[in-house]
Amino acid sequence: MNVQALFMALVFGIHIVAVNIGIALATVIPFLKRRAAKTGDKALEEAARGLFKIYAVTYALAGVMGTAFTVFLASFYPEFVGIAGNITMIPFGISIVSILFHFFAIVSYWYGWGRFTEGLHNMVGWLLTITAYTIPLGFRAVFAFLNTPAGLILEPKPSLNVVDALLNPTFLPLYLKSIAGALTFGFLFIAGVLAWKGLRQELSQVEKGLYMDSIKIALMGLIAMMFLGPWYALALVNVPVKFNNIFAGLGAVLNAPTFSSYAWLFIIKMILVLIQAVVLLYLLAPIKGTDVLFSQEGYKATIIGAVAAGLTVLTGEYLNAFSQYPFFVANAPLIADKLPEPYKTILTRALNLENVSPLAQDPSLYLVTVIGVTILLAAAGYLLYVVFFKANNH
Repeated sequence: MNVQALFMALVFGIHIVAVNIGIALATVIPFLKRRAAKTGDKALEEAARGLFKIYAVTYALAGVMGTAFTVFLASFYPEFVGIAGNITMIPFGISIVSILFHFFAIVSYWYGWGRFTEGLHNMVGWLLTITAYTIPLGFRAVFAFLNTPAGLILEPKPSLNVVDALLNPTFLPLYLKSIAGALTFGFLFIAGVLAWKGLRQELSQVEKGLYMDSIKIALMGLIAMMFLGPWYALALVNVPVKFNNIFAGLGAVLNAPTFSSYAWLFIIKMILVLIQAVVLLYLLAPIKGTDVLFSQEGYKATIIGAVAAGLTVLTGEYLNAFSQYPFFVANAPLIADKLPEPYKTILTRALNLENVSPLAQDPSLYLVTVIGVTILLAAAGYLLYVVFFKANNH
């Protein structure tokens, strides 16, 4: 795998982990705030406000890393960006518009806290939640297109039939699997944050309730993944090159080329899922009546489960992306010969991940990129340290 793809994978991995946390937080914060307003529970409102501060940090981290990924993509693969940006403008547009409204909702929700009427604040909260789900909707439509280009129209000019694109056999299972995974990880993350606090001081009743509810929701998300994961795997029968790259090492092979083997990464992901299942069952199904949920051992197990969930998201995204290397479109080797000229030549070149811009391959630029990424990661690490670990920070 070339160094350009590794640069993109590094920042994209951090971006996607932060995004998955954000989906859960954008779901639970407005709900907690509405419930606090109805019951007059100030402690619950304060908990929601504290979670919102964490959300602001994760969203900022996701935004910075997402920007870095976009810069890398445009710099290393300008030909692909030019073609894909034109063809997939509508699904990209759904995500871009959603990002704009989501950012507006974040700012308005925070500064409207205690200033807006409850009705107006709730409306902003709904916008916050809805756009948290429409952002990945557009991007998953693009990712499904990169599996197999359903809806692609070449004549009279390159374009996309949106209805056919949304009917892409890999789109719905990919999107639903991603949402279930995000909620599983996100709520385990919330529980992990509370568990980290519980290791040092007694949790309040509100925090204990939120902690327990987060564990239960994470378990429901994991159960949903037991069905959605296999659905997506079966949908990859429509993307035989990617299917083989993932499952050929496990003995499942379709009639298509196999360019690499990522069965090992799939196995790692399944081990991480198993760790989450063991942790959640340990917390919610205590043996012989022993209640470990609010014990020191339970808090430590929760943190382990949250870390495993985050790594599951990371390995899942890498598995989905790496398993189509060296092609941007996984089915490219099967469809290239069926394309008319000049599209066959143009797309074969543009959809190859090894076709890196010559201007981006200068060794001095690699050095600058490494320095820039190092500074970026150091800043992100310090930000997380200040938010989660610095003394006297609650």
